[in-house]
Amino acid sequence: MTESCLPEIAAGGSPLRLLIIEDDDVDRARVRHALAGTPFKFSATEAGSIREAREHLDGNEFDCVLLDYHVEGAIGSELLADIGALNDPHLPVVMITNHGDERLVAEDLQFGLYDYIPKEKLEADLLGNVLSNSLRRASLHREIHSQRARLQQLSLYDVLTGLPNRSLFFDRLDQALQSARRNAAAFAVLQIDLDLFKEVNDNFGHVAGDNVLVVAARRFRNVLRASDTVARLGGDEFAAILTGAETAQAALTTADKIGLAIREPIMVSGNRIQVGASIGIALFPDHATDADALVARAGRALSSAKNNSAGFAVYGAGMDTDDRPRLVASRLQKAIEQKELFVEFQPMINLTSRKVIGAEALVRWRSPEDGVVLPGSFIPMAERSSVIGPLTYAIFDLTLDQAKLWYDSAVPIPVSINLSARLLDDDQLPERVVRALESRGLPAPLLTLELTETALMSNVNQAKKILGLLSAAGVKISIDDFGAGFSAFKYLRELDVSEIKIDQSFTTDLRDGSRDNTIVRSIALLARGFGIPAIAEGIEDPMACNILRDLGCDKGQGYAIARPMPGEEFLDWLLRWELAAAPIDVIQ
Repeated sequence: MTESCLPEIAAGGSPLRLLIIEDDDVDRARVRHALAGTPFKFSATEAGSIREAREHLDGNEFDCVLLDYHVEGAIGSELLADIGALNDPHLPVVMITNHGDERLVAEDLQFGLYDYIPKEKLEADLLGNVLSNSLRRASLHREIHSQRARLQQLSLYDVLTGLPNRSLFFDRLDQALQSARRNAAAFAVLQIDLDLFKEVNDNFGHVAGDNVLVVAARRFRNVLRASDTVARLGGDEFAAILTGAETAQAALTTADKIGLAIREPIMVSGNRIQVGASIGIALFPDHATDADALVARAGRALSSAKNNSAGFAVYGAGMDTDDRPRLVASRLQKAIEQKELFVEFQPMINLTSRKVIGAEALVRWRSPEDGVVLPGSFIPMAERSSVIGPLTYAIFDLTLDQAKLWYDSAVPIPVSINLSARLLDDDQLPERVVRALESRGLPAPLLTLELTETALMSNVNQAKKILGLLSAAGVKISIDDFGAGFSAFKYLRELDVSEIKIDQSFTTDLRDGSRDNTIVRSIALLARGFGIPAIAEGIEDPMACNILRDLGCDKGQGYAIARPMPGEEFLDWLLRWELAAAPIDVIQ
């Protein structure tokens, strides 16, 4: 009963629901007579015993209780605790007392009694005032209780997602630790970051970012068990406690399910976007035995997970002092100076004519300590340091030097170079690329720069400016790994893109009727609609060339055509290919 309801009741609206607990017929009649003189319209239920009162209280709603101090020889105040437990802890109780009981009744005011009226003073005006004050006081108590509950909710739960917040997460973690120690059990802690979340905010706005967080929270809850805890620690950072995951394999299985769930596309403002999750795992008691250490080691595993293809990692002792990015950057700088880098080239063909139409340059590092190191082992860490600039320009020089040799041999093979998103921040990039081509006498259309969807969308305005200058100079632009990120098709209109390369995750399973077939066909149709070719990457089965061609792909590359090879071997391979297929397309 809120205060706003009182005038309505007084004016004859909804009747005031009263429970009169009185074992004397005459006294009950006096109470009814006094009530009839109040401004309240009321509906009264009568109980002549404590037992009957409890029965009425259990399952019925009342707005106020009028309770006799003596009921069947018992003290009516014994009901006070039952009233709160059986009905409503804020249900107001007004006691009707005999003369001489006032001092005893006053003590009950400390235990939930709202007010009292001596029987000799029971009349309409006093009863009306007592009821009004008691109802207002109950309304105030309920409002205070509601606000306290809301404040507790705010203090323990994330407002946006409804998940436990950092404070409640650590409270639950302490409980999990106590239970695990008591029962000699194990459990896992997961640290989770959403991949590409910054790009969602930057390109679609914070409302879209909030929508992604809400969807991600729902998917976390759907994957995890009711006994697990998943919390939002802040931003796109989440954490989970898997009380039933007693082994690394059990935690990895759950992490894999989380990753699959998060990667499902999300529609936001008409855009089909896709994010991922990087997950770090630490186990109690194998990796740590206190809350802070468990979370810290799950965080170190998360850092490692961001650098591997699986997207999740279990904590290992070597992660405690993970100076790999700094050490790799230092070693790469030396590798550039010592000319330890070299480039291999993987051919691309026209899937219809079988002609070779270009080659992708793939950097390798001939490390004195580790032998030949593939780019997946050092490029991600290089991108986290300033060495990515010198490294990229070193790859440019190696690739264009080889392209110059082919060009002078009258075999002008177009070359593609992967470009880091960080290079788009370099306003000198277009000038340096053009100067590198001109210094070798190479036509700009011989060069294609490949950027991932994520790179293009990390800073759209800057990308449009830099790529616009490169396109104006004649350099071609390719979107690599298309379909694995946002697939924000509107940017194909705004950026002068020359081709799209379909992510190889869609080209490895091309069974009849498979979902990947539909995705490849759709991307190929999209490319055709923009008047640009679609290239299929990762072709490992010779028969897949024909399937991809029939699905609408124009070009392809992969081990089924040729593995990456040194530049000096490329022309020999090309001659053998020509004998079996067709000559290379020549850039005019």
